[in-house]
Amino acid sequence: MKFSLKKKYIKTDGWRGYEQPVYAIAGASDTGMWSDSPCPSNEVNKEINEARKLLKQKGFSTKLTSGGTSNVFAGKRWIVAPVNMQKEAKAVIEDAINKNRKWRYLHGAD
Repeated sequence: MKFSLKKKYIKTDGWRGYEQPVYAIAGASDTGMWSDSPCPSNEVNKEINEARKLLKQKGFSTKLTSGGTSNVFAGKRWIVAPVNMQKEAKAVIEDAINKNRKWRYLHGAD
């Protein structure tokens, strides 16, 4: 099972963007544990762990990685699938995201 953490740049406008792993299947912004954090670390961790548990039940191994964003107050956390299983794992997690309305922070990867 081969993993790659190679990244690509996702441009959000003329001045901003972020790096995303090429084989990412889902991600979430993480704004720490400040009282006004819109994406609190504990909630982000909970959703990522639930998603990874679901993927494991479906036979997919995953790795976690993180990176920055153009917002100095936020980082990104990514779930990465093996190179040869990325498309199938991404379909599973996107279906789960669409059905699981309780996940507020986890989103599909570009």
